[in-house]
Amino acid sequence: MKKNYFKIFIVLTTLLVLFFLVDSRTYILAKSVGYKTLKVFEYYKSTELLSSIETVRKPHFIVKSRGAEEKVVEELACLLEKSYDLIGQEFDYYPNKSIPVFVYGSMAEFWKYNKALDGQAVMGLYNMGVIHLVVPEAFSMTVEDYEINGPVLHEYTHLVVDELTGGNVEIWFTEGMALYQEYNIYGTEWGKFMDSQDEYSLDELRGDFMALDSEKAYRKSFLIVKDIYSNNGKSGVINILKKLKSGQDLDTAL
Repeated sequence: MKKNYFKIFIVLTTLLVLFFLVDSRTYILAKSVGYKTLKVFEYYKSTELLSSIETVRKPHFIVKSRGAEEKVVEELACLLEKSYDLIGQEFDYYPNKSIPVFVYGSMAEFWKYNKALDGQAVMGLYNMGVIHLVVPEAFSMTVEDYEINGPVLHEYTHLVVDELTGGNVEIWFTEGMALYQEYNIYGTEWGKFMDSQDEYSLDELRGDFMALDSEKAYRKSFLIVKDIYSNNGKSGVINILKKLKSGQDLDTAL
């Protein structure tokens, strides 16, 4: 474990040097290498934890309960596999590793392990290769409603976009991509009946996204990505993701 920390320190130190010495594209690629190193560390830390306790194992996911009933964990594991196939068809991308997932039996249980989000009613979270889900019962939802309106497909889309861009993706864009897939696959449209007045500008979305009104920010992100799909098609969007992974910034890729 100490060896892993040393590797991370070396990578981050190198990134700091590169920030001052190289052009933006080279820096983006170098930053991507550092991000991948941290993701590998997080992946092995999560899978080691999962291997030491009871889990539900599926072909592409390792799912661990944190206070959730075994039946619910099994149901959500099946939804994850379904999302794997659906999003795989959309992006022609099928990760060949087992993806770690934590399922929380209540919001309190989620906040216990994700203290930075304490007090926020979060249905799901994707962070550095790991998916976190809160059970449908915490939101008075059936599993069927949870599939269409819940976080499973959304968070898995984040993982795929992260992989396809090498982590070189702006927050508003990955949120818009996830919301678009909910709309594309399930017909679920975020903020469909919201008042369009006082919409955020793209510059505002690219600023401090997390500080914005979430409903308005997510709605605008969805609409922009929907427009990108309309103008470029699925193959065009996949090409944008490839350009991001090659080190281009989003403006250039678009």
